[in-house]
Amino acid sequence: MLTVYYRNGDTLTPYDRAHTDPALTVPADLSQNALWIDLLNPTSEEEAQVEQWASIPIPTREDMGEIEESNRFYSENGAQYLTAPFLHLTTDDHRIVSPVTFIMTDKLLISVRYAEPKSFAIYASRTAKSGNGLINSRSNSLCILLGIIEANTSRLADFIEGVSEKIDTALHRVYRRPNNTRPMSTHDFREILNEIGAHGTFLSRMRESLAGIRRLLVYITANSSPKTQAKDTRSSLKTLERDAQSLENYVDFLNNKINFLLDTIVGLISVEQNAIIKIFSVAAVGFMPPTLIASIYGMNFSFMPELTEQWGYPAALGLMVISALIPLYFFRKKGWL
Repeated sequence: MLTVYYRNGDTLTPYDRAHTDPALTVPADLSQNALWIDLLNPTSEEEAQVEQWASIPIPTREDMGEIEESNRFYSENGAQYLTAPFLHLTTDDHRIVSPVTFIMTDKLLISVRYAEPKSFAIYASRTAKSGNGLINSRSNSLCILLGIIEANTSRLADFIEGVSEKIDTALHRVYRRPNNTRPMSTHDFREILNEIGAHGTFLSRMRESLAGIRRLLVYITANSSPKTQAKDTRSSLKTLERDAQSLENYVDFLNNKINFLLDTIVGLISVEQNAIIKIFSVAAVGFMPPTLIASIYGMNFSFMPELTEQWGYPAALGLMVISALIPLYFFRKKGWL
């Protein structure tokens, strides 16, 4: 899908192609005055149309997947190509990262993406409202790019806050269990381990996205251009860099909490397993003397005089009970029970 946004006063307005022909014809003055062209899952015809407008090549999906620095940030035909991973929701309710490429010319920003991060829709919605100061006569491609990154960073911050609350809830479940409740069962341990693993995976993807965005911002700052010389632009770049760095540090802090929680849960599992093994060990030792006595009286000797006495059977039973209680008393006195 191809969407062209142009400045309309202090707003960004998408060009309505509802009545255009199948060749994706857009008025020449509109293509010249456009600030942002968004390519979402573009077809070959849409890519060719944008290449004709901007006179620059559009990277393929395979090119966007490259992880080398030289393939993610470079200049070609007077345009800057910047690729960063963005977090987005998939159809099966999982969040993954997908590369998004931004192509900056002097006045035009072209975004190429094969995913739908909500930050794009959020930014488009914000800039469609008049009076918010996001769009003015000095707005250029860098302003649009920084606005999208700011919307994405704010969204990641909200995600991180939500994960932090869920981690604190998991910590409360583990550390603040009332004394009168039953110990955590295997099902409880499995459930909380799955939950923590999901949080850890989500945090790693958020950190990947933040690291890519921060590298993009550092590249823009290092490759100074007339667009980055404006005071407000330099301030926005520094602010976004600090925000991305602080969010990365907080994600690292949450990862440490998750690792600590995992170590604690593994320790609790070991304690529970040791307690169960101890019970079986004590039971085995406690039943060893009675078993020995029962084995003795199960021997087929012809001369065992107490077998012919009336008190022989209760005496054997009593001896087995006493022999079982003595080890238990000894373990109790030693504090092993």
